Amino acid sequence: MKDDISVMGIIPARYESSRFEGKPLIKINGVPMIKRTYQQAMKSNRLDKVIVATEDQRIVDFCETEHIPVVMTSCECLTGTDRVAEVSNKFDYDFYINIQGDEPVIDPNVIDQLIDEYEQYGDKYIAYNLYKVITKQEEINNNTIIKVIVNEKDELMYMSRLPVPFSNSKMKSVYKQQIPVYGFTKNALGIFSDYSKTINEQYEDVEMLRYVDLGFRLKMSETDSNSIAVDVPSDVQKVEEFLNK
Repeated sequence: MKDDISVMGIIPARYESSRFEGKPLIKINGVPMIKRTYQQAMKSNRLDKVIVATEDQRIVDFCETEHIPVVMTSCECLTGTDRVAEVSNKFDYDFYINIQGDEPVIDPNVIDQLIDEYEQYGDKYIAYNLYKVITKQEEINNNTIIKVIVNEKDELMYMSRLPVPFSNSKMKSVYKQQIPVYGFTKNALGIFSDYSKTINEQYEDVEMLRYVDLGFRLKMSETDSNSIAVDVPSDVQKVEEFLNK
């Protein structure tokens, strides 16, 4: 692999969210969430370009007003990663990072960590993702937080909204939370978008399970960075409390 890879950060931002309509434009301490996410992504020194991908003209209008690069995508995209795949067909980069639009306090270090992983392993893995260990019971039991099961090589085995792995022994379970920042090549995104939602992806509503269901290997790596996703309206207060600290 060449030493200097080109990397694009893509922020999928969907207005018509079933759990929280208009979420990308909700204000957090007075600043719309999509702007906060973009500003955090721009703190990474490893991204050559950052762009917002949306299906809604209201988000396009806001981004253009704020001079945030934005592209309109299809309303037919099944997931954020399908939206990222559509954008990858318009731009040529070595590596594409899906930075979720509902992650307004995302740590830019996790973006750099994904790029480091790809530089180390290249096309050995179909995609790259991160996790952190969680210990708070309310997080473990929260079904908006995705729990990760990996093997001893930190390869993804499964993801679930349930508190897995269950321990039927004297061993205490170690719970790992998925950090929703994903890295792919153009080819990997093409494979993802060639398929509709797979069975376990539909059950759990976790898009990375599409690759697992199709038999591909994903590389996970541990991080200690914090992340607070805005999944439902009550999460806005959590982010504001985090920022106010």
